Amino acid sequence: MGASGWVAYCAYESDVARAFQQLRQAVFERRDYSLPGDLLDGLDDATLNQSAPPTQDLQKLLKISQALDQALGGMGFDTKDTEKQTRSVEKLLGKMEQHGFASAARETLQPSQTPPPASIDELLEQCAEAGTHSLLDIDHLSPTPEPGAATPLSEADLQTLFGTTTPAKAAVETAVTAGTLHDHCARWQAVYCAVYAEGTPVEYVFVGVSGD
Repeated sequence: MGASGWVAYCAYESDVARAFQQLRQAVFERRDYSLPGDLLDGLDDATLNQSAPPTQDLQKLLKISQALDQALGGMGFDTKDTEKQTRSVEKLLGKMEQHGFASAARETLQPSQTPPPASIDELLEQCAEAGTHSLLDIDHLSPTPEPGAATPLSEADLQTLFGTTTPAKAAVETAVTAGTLHDHCARWQAVYCAVYAEGTPVEYVFVGVSGD
C-alpha cells in the first residue's frame, strides 16, 4: 500500500538510546502503529481491485519462491520462514481465483482469529514485510544512515532546516508539516534531533518513513 511518514516525540534525557527504547515501548503501548489489516480501513472493493497485482505476476512469484525453497533446503538452510511465505502467496492466489482480489486481501490481512500482539517482537513478526508504519520499524540508533536505524541530524542539517542548531518545537512542527524533515529519510530509516525551549533541550523528535 506504500510507505508512510511518521513522527514521534519523547522527553529529553542525556541517554538518547534509553529515551529511544522507552519511546518505542510507549508507541507500542498506545497502539500508535498499523497492523496489515488497518491499511484496508476505508477502502472499498473497487479501489482494492484497482490496486491488485496481475495474477500472472503472483504466479511467477510463487514459482520463484517454490524454487528458492527447494534450492535452499537442498543446501541445508532452514527454510521454515520462506516456506511459510510461499504458502501465503499460494493461498492468496487460490482465494483470488475463487473470490477476487478484494475479498482475498481482506481475508488475508484481516484474519478474525489473530490475537493482538503481546510484544513489539510479536508485532513485527505479525506485520513482516508490510512493517508497522511507525517508529517500531526502527530498532536502533546509528551515527550514519542504515536500514532500521535512526540517525542524528548533523549541525549542518539543523542549520539548513531551522537556521539554528537548537530548534524550538514550533519550527520542528513546521518542518514536519512541510515534509522537509521526512525528505532526509530513506524508506525504513529515521532521523532525530533535540527540541529546545528557551535554549534548553526538552524533547527528542524522531521522524521516519517506513512500511509497504
